[in-house]
Amino acid sequence: MKKRVLRLLFLSGTLLSLLTACEYDYIVPTPPPPVIVGDTISFSKDVQPVFTSQCVTCHKTGGKAPDLSTGRSYSALINGNYVVVNSPTTSTLYLVCKPGGSGGKDMSSYISSNQLDLISRWINAGAKND
Repeated sequence: MKKRVLRLLFLSGTLLSLLTACEYDYIVPTPPPPVIVGDTISFSKDVQPVFTSQCVTCHKTGGKAPDLSTGRSYSALINGNYVVVNSPTTSTLYLVCKPGGSGGKDMSSYISSNQLDLISRWINAGAKND
């Protein structure tokens, strides 16, 4: 009887210590901006002009990767894994252009918040080439 009580106490204590030792950190992801019905973002008409006016001084053929010059940028972004389709917040392109940058790269001084929003909406809408 005494062994039974001691065994029960030991098992209860072990179970209690296991249950209280677990800790979980919940990370709530930032949702991407919603796609607005009728909100058609054109890569060639909306996104490429941002790259042309703000980025190609450095990001051009023979310059820093990715090559964002007209006719090469879409392929460079998609094939270089800079864009995660439908997920701007995990896309390298978005992460380096937002304030604070990513991996020590902060391009936010070159891209306005409106231009970043445009790029984000383009990615969120499927990052289509048109």
